[in-house]
Amino acid sequence: MRRVAEMLGGTNITLKRYVKNRLAQRWSFDCVSKTVRSEQWKNYVMDIQNNGNSNNFRTVSSKNSRWW
Repeated sequence: MRRVAEMLGGTNITLKRYVKNRLAQRWSFDCVSKTVRSEQWKNYVMDIQNNGNSNNFRTVSSKNSRWW
C-alpha cells in the first residue's frame, strides 16, 4: 500500500502511492524552524490548519510556520 503525502501544487496535499524519485513526495524536517519542508518547492512548508486542531493539511509559503 505504501502511501505518502504528495504536494500537487498550490496548497494541496493528498495521499498517493509511492513513486520512486518523485520530488513532490519528498519532505524533510528543518530543525531550525521546526517545520516540514517540501523538497520540490523549497519555500513551502507543511501546515495543519486551525493552529494544529484540524485534520486538514496544507502547504504555505511562510517562514513563520511551525510544526505543532
